[in-house]
Amino acid sequence: MNKKIVDISTLGQDNIYHITKMDDVIYKVSSSSTIYVEKGIHADILDMISNGEIKYYVNDRSSLKVNIIDSANTNRYFSVDGEININEISINDTLENLVVDLINNNSMMDAKILSVLSNGKSKFIQRVNHNKNETISDISNFGVAIKNSDIMFDTTGFIKHRMNKSNCRQLSKGIVMDNSSSITSKPILLIDEYDCFASHGAAIGKMSDESLFYLMSRGLSKDDAFLLILNGIIKPFIDNIDDDVLKEKLENDIDNLIKK
Repeated sequence: MNKKIVDISTLGQDNIYHITKMDDVIYKVSSSSTIYVEKGIHADILDMISNGEIKYYVNDRSSLKVNIIDSANTNRYFSVDGEININEISINDTLENLVVDLINNNSMMDAKILSVLSNGKSKFIQRVNHNKNETISDISNFGVAIKNSDIMFDTTGFIKHRMNKSNCRQLSKGIVMDNSSSITSKPILLIDEYDCFASHGAAIGKMSDESLFYLMSRGLSKDDAFLLILNGIIKPFIDNIDDDVLKEKLENDIDNLIKK
């Protein structure tokens, strides 16, 4: 069952909004805003801002799930005392700046970003600051570059001195669909503490010719074979969205990007 989507503007004024109660709804934001998730609250946000800036403040024992959909050229800031989960899907050119401050013990962030791009250029600049002990961050980037496209993931994790027991993880994966496209991963770990865990990894390359040949030998067209293989990457992002109409639109848009 789809959750009801409510415009965030009903919660405040002057582009400052407070989420103060638990509602089984998704709050939609489409313009520059500052959002406070108050203590002990769980909230779902559908972030569709383009060419703007948004700030999120997630208070103690609060959690925030944010689905960011095709939101181009936007600055995003998260101050996290509780927990945040970010699921982002981008299918057009974008320049995104994401900054996350983990400000209390046991603060957590998990971000998964998908960029499927045809004949364009996108750059995702991401920085996570571990400002307290025992904080956890995990960023996973996935790119699919098609027909003269360029995708860059520029990711920095910073564990400050004495922020012991913190855990910072980075991963980038990409599939380059042709010789004119590229995906670049730029992972940076700035670690000023011995008693912590930090890791990064990247796996970028062309789709396996063997896999394509196998599927095509079973009667699939090349485009359908591409889509079937990519489905393993794309489907988890689509499944995180709670609106069936939006899911279907994104699936169709991505199919069209690959097939056109």
